[in-house]
Amino acid sequence: MQDSPISAKSLFIAAVISLKIVFVVFLHHMTDSRTKIVFCDVGQGNAAYIRIANRYDLVIDTGPDKSVLQCLGKHMPFYDREIELVIITHSDYDHYGGALSIIDRYRIGQISINNLNKNDLGLKKLKNKILTNGIKTVSRYRGDKIKLGDGLVTFYWPSVDFNPADGNEDSSIFDYQEGGFRLLFTGDSSPDMQNRLTYRDIKGIDILMVPHHGSRNGLTEKLLRLADPNVAVISVGKNNPFGHPHKSILDLIKAKKIKILRTDEDGDIKFILGGST
Repeated sequence: MQDSPISAKSLFIAAVISLKIVFVVFLHHMTDSRTKIVFCDVGQGNAAYIRIANRYDLVIDTGPDKSVLQCLGKHMPFYDREIELVIITHSDYDHYGGALSIIDRYRIGQISINNLNKNDLGLKKLKNKILTNGIKTVSRYRGDKIKLGDGLVTFYWPSVDFNPADGNEDSSIFDYQEGGFRLLFTGDSSPDMQNRLTYRDIKGIDILMVPHHGSRNGLTEKLLRLADPNVAVISVGKNNPFGHPHKSILDLIKAKKIKILRTDEDGDIKFILGGST
């Protein structure tokens, strides 16, 4: 019998090196207190992840399927298995479908969703999973605020007394603020809903998540003018059948000399507050 080419000493050294690498990675995560923002590449859908001060986890929309788990696995610390807050902007499957997989993988503190009782098969499945896991759900409306560490989420739409004609009209519009930084989330909001926002609501936006994947009937010139962002992010699937993002929307943004980032071209889009992208 031939001796194994891998000795016990070699295995021991490899194990020690592996432990050192894990320790260095863990130490790096623990000592970096910057906030990380990731727009996840989930195909034709929306999903974003914010790691606030390297302590609190916020997920905004979850894409259509379990592909959101790849994004979280890549950008969320491996030792953290709890997400403090998930916000679902509205009831289209490409915004909430991945929540089913997230609930299976992580502990969820709270889910913010306004239309969980809608007569929709997918939402009924999500509701049952939420109830089974004892997760708290809350509806959010204009004026509501959520504080997570140094981060603040403020809702600007919908209003509590609004009765939508379709699912996109009650799509949540809110921002994430930290220090002087502001990021505006718009879901699939319609032009009519966007035009109800005021300069006071959305002035000083740094990053705008473009409504409805860059649909022709999404972003309005008024919203873009009022927000006046430095960067516009479009969450969209490569070669999608809807023609998103529409050329007219891209031209509108380019005319303002605003930088455009797209998940279909750039993959996961990452920002670090106080650091480089």
